[in-house]
Amino acid sequence: QHEHIFYYHPEIKVGLPDINPGRVKLAKSLVEKAIKMHKIFTIQGPYPVIRAALKARGWIEQRMPQQVQQRLNSDSRSNDAEEDNSEETEKEKEPDRLHSLMSRLVRNEMVYFYWTNRRDAISTNNLQKEQIINHFAKAGSFTTKAGLCVNLRNLHWFDTADPDSFFPRCYKLAAQDEKHAFIEDYRRTACTSLLKYVVEKDQNIQCKPLVPSETVTTALKVCQEYLESLEHRDIDKSLETLLTQEQWEGFLNSYYLVAHGGAHIEKSENFVSSCKAMLQKLEKVSPQLGIDGTQNIWIVKPGAKSRGRGIKCEKRLDQILRLVNIDPMLIKESKWVVQKYIEKPFLVHDTKFDVRQWFLVTDWNPLTVWFYKKCYLRFSTQPYSLDTLDSSVHLCNNSIQKHLRPSHQRHHCIPPHNMWLDDQFKAFLASQGKEALWESVVVLGMKAAVIHALKTAQDLIESRKNTFELYGADFMLGMILQPWLIEINASPTMAPSTCVTAQLCTAVQEDTLRVVLDRRVDRSANTGDFQLIYRQAAVEVPQYLGINLVVEGFAVKNPCVLPPLKSSQLSSSKRGGAVKEKESAPEKVQPLPKVIQKAQENKTSSSEASPALPPEPSISRVAIHLPVTVLSVDGGSNFEHFSKKHAEVLKVQPTTATEKKQASLRLVMFNPNSPVK
Repeated sequence: QHEHIFYYHPEIKVGLPDINPGRVKLAKSLVEKAIKMHKIFTIQGPYPVIRAALKARGWIEQRMPQQVQQRLNSDSRSNDAEEDNSEETEKEKEPDRLHSLMSRLVRNEMVYFYWTNRRDAISTNNLQKEQIINHFAKAGSFTTKAGLCVNLRNLHWFDTADPDSFFPRCYKLAAQDEKHAFIEDYRRTACTSLLKYVVEKDQNIQCKPLVPSETVTTALKVCQEYLESLEHRDIDKSLETLLTQEQWEGFLNSYYLVAHGGAHIEKSENFVSSCKAMLQKLEKVSPQLGIDGTQNIWIVKPGAKSRGRGIKCEKRLDQILRLVNIDPMLIKESKWVVQKYIEKPFLVHDTKFDVRQWFLVTDWNPLTVWFYKKCYLRFSTQPYSLDTLDSSVHLCNNSIQKHLRPSHQRHHCIPPHNMWLDDQFKAFLASQGKEALWESVVVLGMKAAVIHALKTAQDLIESRKNTFELYGADFMLGMILQPWLIEINASPTMAPSTCVTAQLCTAVQEDTLRVVLDRRVDRSANTGDFQLIYRQAAVEVPQYLGINLVVEGFAVKNPCVLPPLKSSQLSSSKRGGAVKEKESAPEKVQPLPKVIQKAQENKTSSSEASPALPPEPSISRVAIHLPVTVLSVDGGSNFEHFSKKHAEVLKVQPTTATEKKQASLRLVMFNPNSPVK
């Protein structure tokens, strides 16, 4: 309304540019073409790359009102499940006059492409079939730490892979059963860590206090019991635990003195060979033994927060449980997770890093996954050490490290912005003679982990055509460069915070539109660095029509009916001289219709003259809708017994084999209390 006032009142038109009639004509022409080709888009958030790429394809933006845009951006910064935030995103230039004019001309048109950094910004239920959106509904089942933790345990239903081979074991501490499982895991890991300490550490240096050698013996017994449980050799044993609660507390206190306090174990040299043998056995059945060190460190995470917020590393059981109990709201919402920390990661110049890898899902049925060929590394600002559990050493999130000053002790090859392109990392591997492991181990392992994670969530996602989503997965590399999936982020940040992200984030956004838009028109279109790595066979989902239970059968049209029923009382003589017992009053039996009686009498009179069987009755298919009671009698001994008993009630005794055969073939089931149709 105010726009029209400014336009029609020259006295208050100060500062507004003159509208060129030729430009208006061009704008209307472009708008008509865009409407006809369904090329109207809306973006929530400052995404200059997406806007520019869409405009270059002839799309026209229907801009959100500034107040709505600011509100959505503010909400996205507080949304725990999304990683992106508009504070880090590049500020856009003001749109030119032509695009501003075209945006106003399409303000009442249908939008055919939505890009938003919030999944709940637009309800997919209100979208038309041809409208495209960049988020799937109900994808939080694997984009939250708690969801990924739970889903990957069901991987055995979808694939033969073991999640322990690529995802560090994880527990939701809000659930009591998982809390007990974590405590058991922590205790067992303390035992294996103690065995590693005996094997790896120099025990000749005398330190105080001394820890009794029985501590190692206890650790060996616990590990042996664990091996027996994996081989199901503990089935016949008593259910009593190996150690009581008090004994476990005493063992853990001794373990803390050794692993965290540097205490000496009495006569530890006598246990080196037995500890080595036990570790070799455990290595065959425990894929994560290699990432466990001697400190038994676990990383505690709020299950639905991003950008490293609230994450802490702890190595004492009581401290972990106390940390979780601080925030009752997170416990109530089941959002606390604890995950085994990778104590032996692959380091670059003695510095820890993680890998940010993008992938794109364009369909959930059939599951279609695109893997980006480029990725980048994020370094911590301090050299790696287990002597401190500070975030500057162990967390590689840029949102945390960008506020810290890099250590002077860190290698000079790691830049101050803490990032590397994947090509720089491959050059580092080549200097160590490990360049071939990048494709054969790292990339191959990341692809497999992504596919496994998506398979477990496939049944939980609300699939919709004309929908896609770009995800950012974070990986750690083990000592032998084996990738370990840490988490999967929805709405990964596209902020050009460094020269590395400015290059790659621009490219991944442009290539996303190549896959989503260009390939819709031309299947052979260039998809940039996106590579199709998985396309599942489509599964037809039957349409749900409600409960409709039907029992189908066949009606006999020309049956051979039996004689009319009479009293079921039988004399004792007909029961082989059995002792008479008190019998209940016989039920009143309704006689058969006269037509059937006459047909039965004629049949009875003619049966003695001709033992031949009658022609086969004609049948027709009928459907009986539930509820109905169906009596099914098959042939064989049971059927013959039923035939004899029924004939006895009717006082018709089958005497010959032919009559028995006729009875078994011509038996008609009917309800004597209802008339026969």
